[in-house]
Amino acid sequence: MTITPAERHEKILDWLKNENLIRIDELTRRLNVSAMTVHRDLTSLAQQGLLEKVHGGAQLPDLHSVTVEVCPLCHMPVQKRLQFILTTKTNERLRACCAHCGLLLLAQRDDIETALLREFIYGRIINTLHAYFVSGSRISLCCEPSVLAFSGQKDAVDFQRGFGGQVMDFQEASTHLSDAHSVHRSH
Repeated sequence: MTITPAERHEKILDWLKNENLIRIDELTRRLNVSAMTVHRDLTSLAQQGLLEKVHGGAQLPDLHSVTVEVCPLCHMPVQKRLQFILTTKTNERLRACCAHCGLLLLAQRDDIETALLREFIYGRIINTLHAYFVSGSRISLCCEPSVLAFSGQKDAVDFQRGFGGQVMDFQEASTHLSDAHSVHRSH
């Protein structure tokens, strides 16, 4: 009888609780599946933070070493789905929690070499200069006003039709946020 991926995941986590480290070859034997299936299961569990993949196997994560990266502007946790990555000329990496904070940080600093972000629909990393943004939509996942990034103008316009907001290119979004931020600070 074949077991489902969810059942395999549960078994792997149960075994890890008792053994702390399990080798891939041992998991293939116990689960009666291919090494590739085990690799996929371990990758899925690792992405959820439930285990760590190590050479030849998996182990429980060291909970004392888990750190949460926070946005240098608003101090909110940086989620992979919305991250905005700035690299300085000295190769320092700053990660903002969302396009809203990322664009504001970019405007505040004069030492930025590259600015990349994760676009909203497909999750791809793209160059910020080529992105389109929807500001003020009904979808608010992080800071206010909500600013979501898209790799193309058509995707941004389609999103705006469904959820409102204003579509802007990089320059327009930067100016819009900087102006709104300076008005907010003066009150």
